[in-house]
Amino acid sequence: MKFPVRRIKVLFASVFLSAALFSGCASGPQLLPESYLENMAVGQFAQMKEELPVSRNRAHVQQVERIGARLAAAVADEMPDMEWEFVVFDDPSINAFAMPGGKVGVFTGLIELSESDDELAVVIGHEIAHVQQRHANQRLSAELIRMGLGVAVAYGASRQDQVDPNLIMAAYGLGSQVGVMLPYSRHHEYEADYKGLLIMARAGYDPHAAVAFWEKMEAAASRGGVPEYLSTHPAPGNRIARLKAAIPDALREQEHAEAQNFLRERGLLDD
Repeated sequence: MKFPVRRIKVLFASVFLSAALFSGCASGPQLLPESYLENMAVGQFAQMKEELPVSRNRAHVQQVERIGARLAAAVADEMPDMEWEFVVFDDPSINAFAMPGGKVGVFTGLIELSESDDELAVVIGHEIAHVQQRHANQRLSAELIRMGLGVAVAYGASRQDQVDPNLIMAAYGLGSQVGVMLPYSRHHEYEADYKGLLIMARAGYDPHAAVAFWEKMEAAASRGGVPEYLSTHPAPGNRIARLKAAIPDALREQEHAEAQNFLRERGLLDD
């Protein structure tokens, strides 16, 4: 069967349009009111605290709250109205997450993997950076755009009889997910790595700990993981290379923050 080239082009134009919309703006699309997402997050986080076991390990809770408070203070000037909340969930998974509005969850498996406050600050700083950069809004907005274009492709496919519409929709779904959405999500992860590194350095933590932590993650991934091109998270080896390159920036950020604090403590700098 000969495919109608002109009509098939609509499919690829939609995928390329998705890529242009997602990558054309450095901050990404933000179609939803941030206050709406923050209100949703409050309810979802409260539900999680009811449904998941919250850790009673005092040392773990104090460690996360201590690190969280320092990191939150480091972004206070940029996010003055944020109501941060840091909760430890009793779960062996090596994981953490953040929601709009400053709701941060850390799993005990991650705490046990981290050998110091500096290493744990790597991940919590990364999660704070996601909130700072409004990545949740961007990802949801991007998905809305992808879904809207999918409706347009479905309508176009239904109006021609030379190609199976299901084949067109399958190609659109695969192309937009693998070719656009996954790289877009990985971009967010790299951005959160970099911004999180600056945040932890500004808070006085050692940015070199980021490399040590991700080397552990790389060792864990080598025992079986998802290939990067099909994952929303970059491969640990790639993260390590980028983090090493970013350490000089983080050290400069740390020196600047220390100088600012020195002047502020002596009344030589206005807040």
